[in-house]
Amino acid sequence: MKICTWNCLGPRYDKDEEIDLWKEKIKWLKKKYQAELYVIQECSKKQVDIARGNIWNYAAWYGDDIDWFMRGTAIFSDERYFTEREEFFHNPKFRYVVPYRIKNAKENLDFILYNVWTKAKPQNKEYEKDAYYFYENNVKEALAFYNATKHLEKSILIGDFNFGRDAKSVEESFGKFLEEYNFTIAEKISNEIVTYKATTNKEYFNDICFGRDLDISLLRKGTFEELSGKSDHIPLLFEVKNSK
Repeated sequence: MKICTWNCLGPRYDKDEEIDLWKEKIKWLKKKYQAELYVIQECSKKQVDIARGNIWNYAAWYGDDIDWFMRGTAIFSDERYFTEREEFFHNPKFRYVVPYRIKNAKENLDFILYNVWTKAKPQNKEYEKDAYYFYENNVKEALAFYNATKHLEKSILIGDFNFGRDAKSVEESFGKFLEEYNFTIAEKISNEIVTYKATTNKEYFNDICFGRDLDISLLRKGTFEELSGKSDHIPLLFEVKNSK
């Protein structure tokens, strides 16, 4: 199964001209990467509602109102591969580590996908008390919680983790932590990979995929040249198979 992840840098204000540009770049992503499932970060509910039925047949969005610009995470597909967010065990304290059950009968796949977009401290001080964890600790605390509730068997963590200096440091630090939960980083990720360029021109490895009891490999990574201002993150395309 091919899964594409991308921080799409969705517009903050949802003005008509912004929405039109967002639709064009999402259409570009679908045509270019030819995935069966798209895991998207930094988009609004309005943007996802527009994509549902017009660009993809199925879509789901999750976000909260702690940040003033209300952007969250989304998941898209043309076939019904996912359930709506697994609300019965999703813990909104972890911003954002959002679970979906993925089923692909053709490939005999059945696993939990966690759409990750870790967040900084909210700009709105009124909500600081409601934001419990920031960046890396969002994922660490989420894993401890979901492990305790028995929801980590055959799982994927995928998205914009927002804390990678480079692939080697991620694998040696956060990757070592994940080993405690039997997660491993996707294969074919080189130490030189860069997935995010900040406005300061600093480069980071922020967009990652880890798996547990699944075989995952990187099929394709985007380039900053092809983005042409669409986002400051490149898309990544992964192949997911059952472990042999």
